Amino acid sequence: MKFSYKLLKQLVPQIKNQNELVDKLTMHAFEIDSVKGDTIDIKLPPNRYSDAGSHIGIAREIAAISNYKLKTKNYGQKEKNKKKSYFNVKIQDKNLCPRYTAQYFENIKISASPKWIQDVLKTCGLRPINNVVDIMNYVMLETGQPLHAFDYDKLYAKGGKQPTIIIRKANKGEKIISLDGEKYNLDPDVLVISDEKEVLAIAGIKGGKIAEVDKNTKRIIVESANFDPVNIYKTSKKLLLSTDASLRFSRNLSPELAILGLNRAGQLLIEIAKASSGAVIDVYPKKQSKKIVKFDTERFRKFIGLGLDFKTFKNYFESLGFIVKVPADQLTNSPINQFFVEVSLFRVDIETFEDLAEEIVRLYGYGKLKSVPPYAFLKPSGFEDQIVLKNKIRKILTGIGLSEIYNYSFISDKEGELDFGFAKNKLIELENPISSQFKYLRPNLEIGLVKNISDNSRFFNEVHIFEIGKIFSAGGGPADGGEIGKVFSAKGGSAYGGQAGKETLALGMILSDKNQETFFKLKGIISALFKKIGLVNYSFTESEANVLLIKSGNKFLGSIRKKYDSPKKQISSAEINLDELLVLIEGEHEFRPLPKFPSVMRDISIAVLESAKVGNIIEEIQEANMKYIEDVDLIDEYDLTKSNSSADKGVSYTFRIIFQAPDRTLTDQEVDKEMEKIISILKNKFRASLR
Repeated sequence: MKFSYKLLKQLVPQIKNQNELVDKLTMHAFEIDSVKGDTIDIKLPPNRYSDAGSHIGIAREIAAISNYKLKTKNYGQKEKNKKKSYFNVKIQDKNLCPRYTAQYFENIKISASPKWIQDVLKTCGLRPINNVVDIMNYVMLETGQPLHAFDYDKLYAKGGKQPTIIIRKANKGEKIISLDGEKYNLDPDVLVISDEKEVLAIAGIKGGKIAEVDKNTKRIIVESANFDPVNIYKTSKKLLLSTDASLRFSRNLSPELAILGLNRAGQLLIEIAKASSGAVIDVYPKKQSKKIVKFDTERFRKFIGLGLDFKTFKNYFESLGFIVKVPADQLTNSPINQFFVEVSLFRVDIETFEDLAEEIVRLYGYGKLKSVPPYAFLKPSGFEDQIVLKNKIRKILTGIGLSEIYNYSFISDKEGELDFGFAKNKLIELENPISSQFKYLRPNLEIGLVKNISDNSRFFNEVHIFEIGKIFSAGGGPADGGEIGKVFSAKGGSAYGGQAGKETLALGMILSDKNQETFFKLKGIISALFKKIGLVNYSFTESEANVLLIKSGNKFLGSIRKKYDSPKKQISSAEINLDELLVLIEGEHEFRPLPKFPSVMRDISIAVLESAKVGNIIEEIQEANMKYIEDVDLIDEYDLTKSNSSADKGVSYTFRIIFQAPDRTLTDQEVDKEMEKIISILKNKFRASLR
């Protein structure tokens, strides 16, 4: 927002020069975008437009920061107002127009405005037009309150009586031609200013041609009102019409600015345009209440780390136009630790103690605050066993060749009817589902995984996927009430839709293959998974046909099920309770010191058929020597079919192998021997060739 240094200097004469003003504002209040000649472009935050979006507001800031005296102006009108108002005001929507002030002026002499007004307008990027319009714009720049003038003689007066200014919502199909000749179609969401016949202006945004002030104008009505910021913002966006007034009103101006702006405009109209005035009309249905905030000096010291005395606090607050009130029981205290601050009605941004504390620090100077360490007890973060387990499972299963998927935690009515071992009356129903597709919390992961298989089997001969996520049970497990039900049964806990239930972290896996058997393959994957995460004591027990229960001692961990078996497609699924699994394996965690001896790194590039799985290759390399091979990573991949040589086919992979011994540094000869063993395994199992 642009400001005139000359006008600011008039309001705070003690300012030495422009550099002092810019430096103090930058250090204590706002950012400065640019300084060009008399123009200072200040970057105001949206919440400060009410008090600082004006020359008076910025002058008040400078005076408070520098302990200078603000040269206030008498905004009373020299001519005694006539008792007659000459018009009526009717507000139909008091929420969209909290306050409407207006005043009649006559004997107007339209001419060019004085040079000092024109200079300020030009400095701030506005074009001078005539003395009446220029006064409206000048007062907006000076006080922050947008104003508008209507030609009184162009208003419709029903039955020859006084005209009535009506603040209402537009009727459907109404139109207006603005001052710049643009036509706008209005609707009932748009607030307008009208007489009893037609629309005169778009409230808070733009005036219309009908009551435009021109060279023949003799009598005017000056409007200075307050409008709902949300409605102004939405209307401005809807009509693609942005003005200085809409910019200010959409930032939430204080209703107190309305009468200030009207009085200042009246003063200038009488002095410059030689006008005579009628009575002020001020419709203010619900006056702005006072904001009184308790301030505690000790709380401020703990919050900011700065100790100031009561006199300093009082001076800072009063310099901002606030009123400090000390309770009677505190007057006898020395020092005064608690008092109340009545916030200036122009400061719509001040609501809490923290807001007041920010004002004190801002005036004191952020740069003067000392850096001190925080007073806090720090402790190391807890070891998140569950997160570590999930990440480890992801790495193992993706290495084996499974793909991880994510499904919604909600299921539909139709999915709730499916036979997944849970009775429908044990499903947890949401109180307010967003649609029938998300009516219940899922009782298992298999519902989503089966749908994933159905969606993807049309395109792939085999689909191997897994999911880690929460499942939800209410009052029991599967409908059969057997051992599987004990794995995921409810034991109290959270409430969902008024039903007691329990969340369980689960791992679901499902394999679909058109050519190969999947049931025992899935059993092998689970065995490999348990081995790698450190679970040794487990067993598979046949419960019924095509169902294996997974146990560890007397703990039931989950089950494997053959879902479908035919010459065309075989599907098997498994679900494991990770909460139970975590309890069993967390005792296996032990401290491992950082390795004392350096590792040895080797890269190997091989060409294999496209059917070879990267996960299987990595697993075979790791198992070549579990004692010395610390890590295996895929670092490069190249499709050989894209090469120019017709002899090249398959895929080229480059793996990085880390060797490390716990008790010594491995020699080159030892590593070479291990590499020969790895190459032999890869050639035999994957028909790999070195590249």
